[in-house]
Amino acid sequence: MERLHKGACHCGAIAVELRTPRGPDEQVIGACQCSFCRKHNARTFSDPKSSATLTAREPEQLQLYTFGLSTSEVVICRRCGVYVAMLMTDQGEAWTTLNIDLLDERAAFIRPAEPRDFSAEAAEGRIARRKARWIPTTLVGWPAGR
Repeated sequence: MERLHKGACHCGAIAVELRTPRGPDEQVIGACQCSFCRKHNARTFSDPKSSATLTAREPEQLQLYTFGLSTSEVVICRRCGVYVAMLMTDQGEAWTTLNIDLLDERAAFIRPAEPRDFSAEAAEGRIARRKARWIPTTLVGWPAGR
């Protein structure tokens, strides 16, 4: 049975819908150890059997930030500052790992976040891992060229 989880940044400018075959208590939650994720105390979720939709309800509030190997972009709300997701796009396709704490039912995701360190990956390996493990994602209301 597919489960639908909805959420948004604090001000609602960027919305998320996550469809996943497993319940919240079954999900593996990650804690990336990069400096950005650690500073945001992010708990993230990715599962290639799931699907996500990121909707820019107010596209002018969409802030994209790139660092490190520049293989993905961090999605942040310009107005309220919430870290929404890490986004990778390639040839018209998109994949994300979501900040689970922006979901309305975030408290149901009870498993402790598992530390993950990807600092030793080269760009090619990182891209391949993300395509294999991240959530296939649909972008709605995204500015042209994104």
